[in-house]
Amino acid sequence: MARRVDAIAGLALAAAITLWWLGRTRLALEDGSDPARSATDALHALLLVRGMAVGVAGVRVGASLGWGSGAAASLGLVAPSWPLLVLAWSASTTPLWRVALAESMLLAAALVLPAVGSGLRRVIPRADLAATMGTALGAALAAFLWFARGWPALPLP
Repeated sequence: MARRVDAIAGLALAAAITLWWLGRTRLALEDGSDPARSATDALHALLLVRGMAVGVAGVRVGASLGWGSGAAASLGLVAPSWPLLVLAWSASTTPLWRVALAESMLLAAALVLPAVGSGLRRVIPRADLAATMGTALGAALAAFLWFARGWPALPLP
């Protein structure tokens, strides 16, 4: 059941960004501005929102249910956006290597953060406290990603 919820949340994220991108592209076409900029912004939003969601869900589910469930939850948040990612990349001016690098880093985080949560569960014997600490750590990681989004070292599209 939890895997379905994560996959549905991943689809909801993709749908929300799709609607935003289509609306912004329509406005760009009416104004005569560059619609490729809205595709680049959609790529950026896809990576940022999914990264923040993986940060919170991966660590928390990993702390609560273990690495396997945490990795499945994280991948359920990441994978449903791949068709949109390909469409947005094809409409943008972003090089493929930047998108591939950013997506690879997101997939690595989707596999590593549940392991961090699982390790947190081993260190903290109480399951409820481990889940709370996992949520706090995931929220801190999400906040870090939000505030670091303008750093040139991050391979954001």
